[in-house]
Amino acid sequence: MDNRKHVNGRAQQNPGMTRRPSPLPAGFGDAFTYGEALAQGVTPCRLRHTGLASPTRSLRVIGDLGDLRDRAAAYLLVLPTCAVFSHATAAQLLELPVPSDDRLHVTVPNGVQVRRRGVVVHHGEVDDSRSLGGIPVTSALRTWSDLAALLGVDDLVVLGDAILHHSPSLEAELRRLPAERTGRRGVRAARSAAELIRADVLSPQESLWRLRFHRAGLPEPELNSTVRDSRGSWLGVGDFVWRRPRLVVEYDGDYHFTVEQRRRDQVRRRAMRDGGWPVIELNGADNRNPGPAIRAVAHALDH
Repeated sequence: MDNRKHVNGRAQQNPGMTRRPSPLPAGFGDAFTYGEALAQGVTPCRLRHTGLASPTRSLRVIGDLGDLRDRAAAYLLVLPTCAVFSHATAAQLLELPVPSDDRLHVTVPNGVQVRRRGVVVHHGEVDDSRSLGGIPVTSALRTWSDLAALLGVDDLVVLGDAILHHSPSLEAELRRLPAERTGRRGVRAARSAAELIRADVLSPQESLWRLRFHRAGLPEPELNSTVRDSRGSWLGVGDFVWRRPRLVVEYDGDYHFTVEQRRRDQVRRRAMRDGGWPVIELNGADNRNPGPAIRAVAHALDH
């Protein structure tokens, strides 16, 4: 069957049919450079096919770059070899909590110029870095120091808590970092945050509630600490524990509202209450209006 139309005596392809693109050379990954493809005999016409995306100059990608790691690996093909992923990008690659930022942040030495769509370029020393599966990123401490110029105190505390949770041995070095930033942008935020960072915090929400308690003038609680009854029997671990007034406060993230987790929480918290430890529960609704929850905790501490 002839699928072509004849116009003015010439055969034309039926619009309903698409021409299958020629295969790319064997060994090509999901991302490659324009120059690499030309050198392998791929034609410019093939490189303009709609099946290939071009997120930045000279880069071609098959399909979509799903996650940040894939994007970073692809952009490495067109970035200078001295470039290191830094700031929010490094934090996300290191699986540390930072405000969402879809741009790729890279640091290059002074004097190196980079202009790429979707890339934010920073200049500075890049010797404090590590490799994550072949992707160069600044270290956790260097990332925290870099972000001091861009984040507020609360976000820096959340980030610092997460760093110390994974690597408690870095605590002394992290607290020294503000002194090394003297005269640089963000030094005040870094200094304030460094004093508030703790190593025993398990989630960003625990960090934020700890800061709220602090600013409300409440005594500092123990974090993720064991509670026992009067006979010394283990009752459980509380997110925030005030030992002298015997009070436990727990923050319930979304996973606490699954059926099985809710059942376990109820059994554990009933044991705490029976053992003489009142429990106050917080959840996402309290984030929108934390005042009543803070007053409830303060009232319980007073009694």
